[in-house]
Amino acid sequence: MGVSQPGQADVAARDLWMHDLFVQAPWGRAGIGRALLSAVAREAAGRGLASLEWGVRSSNTRALRFYRRLGAHVGHARIASLRGRALRALARA
Repeated sequence: MGVSQPGQADVAARDLWMHDLFVQAPWGRAGIGRALLSAVAREAAGRGLASLEWGVRSSNTRALRFYRRLGAHVGHARIASLRGRALRALARA
């Protein structure tokens, strides 16, 4: 696992990658997202991890505002992935 520091190369650090977290529309704006993210942050901090990381689509402006209000740094990183046929093809290579 690695964490990228602004202006620096990747450094080896233990971090937690949050794969997915969402609150369905009827429950939005009720504090549930903040409570869930707070619980994940407590887990990461309790384990002595350097950071909590997750992805967010640049088009999801509501989520971006929410994360920034929580103090999250939202950079310009892209997450690359191999799925389905491409994953299997590379696995056979």
